[in-house]
Amino acid sequence: MEAPLFFDLTGRGAILLTGKDRASFLHGLVTNDVKRLTPGSGCAAAFLTPKGKLLADCVVLCEEDRLEIDCEPELAEKIEDLLRKYLVFNDVQIENHTSETAVFHLQHPAAGDAVEELLRKVPGLGPAGALPDTPHAQVTGVSVRVVRENRTGVPGYDVRCPSSLSEEIRKAFLSAGVRQASDAEMESRRIAAGIPRWGFELTEAVLPDEAGLRERGFISENKGCYIGQETVARIKTYGHVNRTLVRLQVDGDPPAIGTEIFFEGESAGSVTSAAREAGSERATALGYVKRERAAPGTVLLLRAPEGDRPTTVSALPVG
Repeated sequence: MEAPLFFDLTGRGAILLTGKDRASFLHGLVTNDVKRLTPGSGCAAAFLTPKGKLLADCVVLCEEDRLEIDCEPELAEKIEDLLRKYLVFNDVQIENHTSETAVFHLQHPAAGDAVEELLRKVPGLGPAGALPDTPHAQVTGVSVRVVRENRTGVPGYDVRCPSSLSEEIRKAFLSAGVRQASDAEMESRRIAAGIPRWGFELTEAVLPDEAGLRERGFISENKGCYIGQETVARIKTYGHVNRTLVRLQVDGDPPAIGTEIFFEGESAGSVTSAAREAGSERATALGYVKRERAAPGTVLLLRAPEGDRPTTVSALPVG
């Protein structure tokens, strides 16, 4: 049987909020309903500009006495600055624990059973109770937390621990039979699964609905006001976005990021990420195209210096 995959995500941002106003403070800044979170739960969320464009995406994890924001490494300082910008008279303390936190991701096609067995075999890691089975839910073990996350299209688990324990935990997992996979393999699997990532599909030029973040659970439809809410609500109620994220299948080498996408001689969008499919002569790309060209099965052209290549829109998974 295929060994569980082990990805080292150390470097991901870890911003901690404590103080009695922490939930209401963050609730007013992000797209999701932070105030409804209970210890052991979490949610995906985004920070927006007043015009509704993305500033950052993250996951908010709720514990008994704190909230922790998990984010891409390059967003940690930016999110910390955003929080401090709006912190006035709130009883909230903000700490950046990125350098003190290690993050590992475990996944297996069989998901829970194989990973749960693995976790329980590693001394000191087994969580007290069943593994979480809903997105961003978490359980706490001995010096670690296990968080349900889908980073590659296959449900898996983040293991978050103090960086001082990272080498001990890494060695324990490797000796228990996992296969350590590369960053490139994670990226390839992410792209194949159609999962948007900051710096590629998610940038400050993007509206949440263009990237499908509403369908991915980033947006609460009935919470109170937050920065950028008017635009988000207006799109849902009165209109639609003019472009949308799609997944593309193409024969041969992956197209370069920024490759233009055409439909019948008209520019329709551009590629944001691409990677070769494992064991295949085909590649998968993600990119934004005009809404009317986004239907699965639509044949488009990738325009590159070496010549045009056909590409086909495939259904973009959500989850």
